[in-house]
Amino acid sequence: MRCSIFKIMVFTMMVVALAALQGSLLWSAPIQITTAPATDEDPSWSPDGSQIAFTSSRGGIADIWVIPAAGGFATRITTDPGFEAESSFSPDGSQIAFSSGQSGNIDIWVIPATGGTATRITQDPANDLNPSWSPDGSQIAFASKRTGGYDIWVIPAGGGTATRIAPHPAGGSGPAWSPDGSQIAFHSVRSGNSDIWVVPAGGGTATQITTDQAVDSHPSWSPDGSQIAFMSDRSGNYDIWLIPSTGGTAERVTFDTGVDGFPAWSPGGILLAFSSNRSGNFDIWVLCVGGPSATESSTWGRIKSIYR
Repeated sequence: MRCSIFKIMVFTMMVVALAALQGSLLWSAPIQITTAPATDEDPSWSPDGSQIAFTSSRGGIADIWVIPAAGGFATRITTDPGFEAESSFSPDGSQIAFSSGQSGNIDIWVIPATGGTATRITQDPANDLNPSWSPDGSQIAFASKRTGGYDIWVIPAGGGTATRIAPHPAGGSGPAWSPDGSQIAFHSVRSGNSDIWVVPAGGGTATQITTDQAVDSHPSWSPDGSQIAFMSDRSGNYDIWLIPSTGGTAERVTFDTGVDGFPAWSPGGILLAFSSNRSGNFDIWVLCVGGPSATESSTWGRIKSIYR
C-alpha cells in the first residue's frame, strides 16, 4: 500500500511539473489522422464533428477531401483539373465552400459535401481565397485582391455583391467567423508584422488581438467564443497557440520541432485539428485540449484506439 501511495505521489508531481512546462492545461499528445504520401493541409470540421475536410495533393493536384474524424478512408470531393483548396463547411453540413482556379483565376466556389457539381460564388477577375461560412449560413467571408492587396470581404452565400469590411492599406487574410456571427477574426500586417485582428462582421474598426513580434496567422474561434487558436513562430518554429478572444496572454499547445499550422476548432470545443510536417510530410493531426463534450470525448477515444 505504501509503495502504491508513493507511486501516486511521484506521478502527481510529474503531472504538476509537466503542466508547469506546457501551460495551465494538460494537452494530450496529438494523433496523426492522415498518412498518405501527399501534402494534407487546411482542415475544416463538419458542423456535427463527424468529418474533417482538408486540402490534399494525393490525387496529383490539390483537391478537397473528407475523412471521418474518428478514422477511416478519405473521400475525394472535388475532381476538377484545376486546383481546389481551403474548405469550409456550411453550418448545416450540406455544402463545402472552397477556393479554386478552375475559372481561370482563383474564385470562391461551393459544392455538395458529398461531391457533385460545384457552383461559382465570386465572379471578380481578382483572386479570391480563404472562404469562411457564417454561422447562420447566409454569408461567406473571404480574402480578395480586388482592391490591389488582399483584404477581408463578405458575400451572400448564394453569390451577389461583395462588401469590404476591414479596409486598410496593409489588408488582411484568413477570415474566421465568431460563433455568434458578430465578429470576424483575420491576420494582417497592419501593425508592422503579422498579427491576429478582429472586426465587426458588418464592418468597422478592427481590434488587434496579438501583439507579439512574431508571425501570427490563421485564426480559429473556439465554439464558445472565448478563445482564438492561431499559428505562430514565436517559439522559434511554427506551433499552435491559444489566446483569449479579447486579447491577453497566449498559451502554446503544440511542442514539436516540426511546422504546426492551420488550426481548426471542433464544434464541441475539445479537439483541434491542424496540419503538421512532424511525420516527414504535411498531414492532418488532432489534438485534445479538454472540454465538456461527451460526444467528442468518445470521438477522441475512438481516434486513439484506431491510430495508436
